[in-house]
Amino acid sequence: MRGFGLLAGVAACALATGCAERGGPHGKGDSTGPASGAVVRIRATGSSFVERMMKKWAPSFETQGARIDYQATGSGKGIQDMLSGETEFGCTDAPLSADQISKAGGADKVAQVPLVMGGVVVVYNLPDLKSPVRLDGPTIASIYLGDIKNWNDAAIAKLNEGTTLPDRQITVCQRADGSGTSFIFTNYLSAVSPDWKSKVGAGTQPAWPVGQGGQKNAGVASLVEQTPGAIGYVELSFALEKKNLKSAVLRNAAGKFIEPSLDAVTAAAGSLKDIPDDLVVSLTNLPGNGSYPVCGTVWAVFKKDLKSDKLAAIVKALSWALSEEGQKSAPGENYARLPEAIAAKAKSVLGSLAK
Repeated sequence: MRGFGLLAGVAACALATGCAERGGPHGKGDSTGPASGAVVRIRATGSSFVERMMKKWAPSFETQGARIDYQATGSGKGIQDMLSGETEFGCTDAPLSADQISKAGGADKVAQVPLVMGGVVVVYNLPDLKSPVRLDGPTIASIYLGDIKNWNDAAIAKLNEGTTLPDRQITVCQRADGSGTSFIFTNYLSAVSPDWKSKVGAGTQPAWPVGQGGQKNAGVASLVEQTPGAIGYVELSFALEKKNLKSAVLRNAAGKFIEPSLDAVTAAAGSLKDIPDDLVVSLTNLPGNGSYPVCGTVWAVFKKDLKSDKLAAIVKALSWALSEEGQKSAPGENYARLPEAIAAKAKSVLGSLAK
């Protein structure tokens, strides 16, 4: 799931005039806040997964009093920048770890607000193969562990009966940067493969046993596109937009082979029963015949002790993103909107921060 703020040209113009840097239209600072009609400049970095949605929302955020200058740096960098004070908030596809929460001052000092949902798609480059490749979690884990090295391996062939698979070496591609997309992917592999869980585990920047890395979703997509025989993983909107990429059909927890789609992501989220108070939910390998197995949530994370004008602007902007108007634009950008139960609870959390 790319830009929670200005388009490049607008950003350049704003910086040139000094308006964006100072927050107010006359360079007098942003201390007046959105209540007086001034637009508060908010710095944010993080998930490339959500960049497209942020670009779509950017003009509406300005009407809410927040000019959010978002840069897609990867989830890991987004969290790091937020914790260090380089930015007001980060976007991440991986929830904060216990150590990161501690660095933020404790669970009561930091907010994690879900924004939208998406899927992580296994993509591959087999130009002569007409039928989509079928894969399951243990097989994908074996590929990424380096145990399965060829496309016509018996384990893959068993899942693709009736299809003649090429005798071609598999080139494994993954994210080189700290990535929430990687967290979702490896969280899934840990859920379906004890071998993966014990040897690698889930993380934003795991110690990959094999393969080559690309920066951000775009880098992995390019690697797979340029390398016959390659396999990789990207967020759903990249898979839908990149016509040269083929998407694998994955076996879900119910044993059904599911194509990646927004409907399948929504079906997975619909199986959630309880929403925890911290709003941290896992969408991987959930039950249901129509559930896509590799799904995730994007969170905005920020400290609650920000300057009052900054906090008020973030709360107002994110509350709008969680509204019906904000959420209804998600499918058009290839994201799944949040279930109402999650959105309502997130709006309640934001409401408690409003001053």
